[in-house]
Amino acid sequence: MFSPRNHKLTAVLVSLFFLSLACNMPGRESTPTPDPGALYTVAALTLEALMTQDAGGNPQATQPVIATLTSQIPIAVTNTLSPPTQTSNPPTSTPKPSLTPSQAPCDRVEFVKDVTIEDGTEIDAGEPFEKVWRLKNSGSCTWTSGYNLIFDSGDQMDAPDHQQLTTGTVSPGQEIDVKVALVAPDDPGEYRGNFKLRNSDGAVFGLGAQSKPFWVEIVVPDVGGVMFDFLAQAKNADWGSGVEPINFAGPGHIDVPYGGPDTSTDGFAMIKDAVKLETGKTSGKILETHPKWEDNGYIVGKYPAYKVGSGDYIKGQVGFLAKSDGTCGVGDVTFEIHYTKGDDLGTRTRLGKWSKACNGQLLSINLSLDALKGETVRFYLVVLANGSSDQDWAIWSSLGVMR
Repeated sequence: MFSPRNHKLTAVLVSLFFLSLACNMPGRESTPTPDPGALYTVAALTLEALMTQDAGGNPQATQPVIATLTSQIPIAVTNTLSPPTQTSNPPTSTPKPSLTPSQAPCDRVEFVKDVTIEDGTEIDAGEPFEKVWRLKNSGSCTWTSGYNLIFDSGDQMDAPDHQQLTTGTVSPGQEIDVKVALVAPDDPGEYRGNFKLRNSDGAVFGLGAQSKPFWVEIVVPDVGGVMFDFLAQAKNADWGSGVEPINFAGPGHIDVPYGGPDTSTDGFAMIKDAVKLETGKTSGKILETHPKWEDNGYIVGKYPAYKVGSGDYIKGQVGFLAKSDGTCGVGDVTFEIHYTKGDDLGTRTRLGKWSKACNGQLLSINLSLDALKGETVRFYLVVLANGSSDQDWAIWSSLGVMR
C-alpha cells in the first residue's frame, strides 16, 4: 500500500502529466507554448519540496521519480530560428555597356536629288546636255581632288571614262553638285548611263552598303519630218562666188551677201515666193542661187553644222525659174551637194551631182546619209554654170534633211 506521502507524490505527477497534455492540446486560439525549461524547474522544485518534507526519506526513491518526470514531461520546442543573416550583398545585375554606333565606312556616297535632267527627260537625237547630281559624302573620309567621277556601265552618251570630282574637299556629311557633259544618242529609244566614284587609291564605290550606281536616264523621241531645212538655214550660211575651180575654203573667191539683190553680177542667194517655175506652176518658197555672171561661174554656200541621225536622208527638187512669159529659158547648170566632217576640208566629199538644163521639169533628189550617222557635218550647196551663166536662175525647192 502506498503511504500518504507516496499518494501525494503520485497526485503531483498525475497533475503535471495532465497539465502537459493540456498545454499541447490544440485550441481555437493560439496559446503561447510554455517554456519547457520553466516546466522542468517547477517539477524539480515540487519534488524537492516533497523530499524535504520526508524526514526519514529514502534517497533511492528520488532517482526514479526524477527519471520518470523527465521522460514524461513533453518538451515543446518553439521555433525561434530567425531567417539566415545575409552575410554578403545579393548579386546585382551588371549594367550592359551602352552600344555606340559602328563607325561609317571610309568611302560611301548618298544620292540627294537630280539637279538637272530627271529620269525620262526627252532630249532630241544628237543634242548635247549637262547632267547634274547632288551627292552627299556619307562616309567617314574626306573626298579630295584625287577622287573621280567614273562611267560604270550602260549607255555612255559621250561621257568621259573618268573626270575629277572636285578641286577642293568634301568633308563627311557635306553635299556636292557633280556635273558631266553628255550627248543624246542618234537613235530613238530609252538610254541609261550608270556612274560611280573612285577614290585616290583606285577603289570604286557607289550608293550605300551595296555600292550601287547613280545614273542619268533619258528618252530620245522618235522624231520624223524635216530635221534640217536648207531654205530656213540659208540666211545662216556663208555665201561666196567665183569662177572655177570652186574655192570651198572661202567659201568662194568673193563674198556674196545673203538676200540679193537678184541683179548682182557677183551672183546671189535669196528666198523667193510665189514665182513662176519652169514647170509653168507658181511656187511656194524656193531658194534661188545664181552663179557669178561669167562663163563657168559658180556660187557656193557653207551651212551650219548638223549632226546626222539614224535614218536621215536629203530630199528635194532642183530646176529653174521660168522667163517672164512663163516659158523656159536657156539655163544650164550643175547642182552639187558636198559635206565636210566639222570644218576639216580634208574630209570634203561630194554627196551628189546633177546636171540640169531648163526643160520644163524639176529634178528630184534623194540622198541617204546612213554612212554619216552620228557625224557632225557641214553641207555645201554649189551651182556651177555649164558655160554661159545667162538665165541660170537655178532654184532649190523643198530641200531638207528628212527622217
